[in-house]
Amino acid sequence: MQAEDDLLAFEITRADFQALTRVIEHARERLEAESGADRQTIRNASGEELLPLLYSRAGAAIACDGDGVPMLVCEIRHLDAAVVNLESYGGHETILCEGHTLLERFAVLSKQTRAALTVDGILRLPRSTPQTPCG
Repeated sequence: MQAEDDLLAFEITRADFQALTRVIEHARERLEAESGADRQTIRNASGEELLPLLYSRAGAAIACDGDGVPMLVCEIRHLDAAVVNLESYGGHETILCEGHTLLERFAVLSKQTRAALTVDGILRLPRSTPQTPCG
């Protein structure tokens, strides 16, 4: 377990995680349908490259402590890219609103950061009270 002082993270809820996944996946679908860009460009522009990282963090959170999912402040840019591209490529209004709501929420949460830890290569946030180790 190693502390990463330069990795500032905040905790998102499972509902935030699910909404973020919906926004990013919808952005990817719209870009695939409308942009004509190559796969790597779509992956970058939709924010999709963030999802594998968040899936592993969500799995660790569920398995070990049941709390929220850590997200780095610098990763908000992936959501921002997804929202901008949904605006440009005709994203569904409900998903677009959800994306804007998440951006506002993450802006607030980004002011409540903690130094993140990496445990077995997965980003974690230390608990404010000691917990029993996972597995």
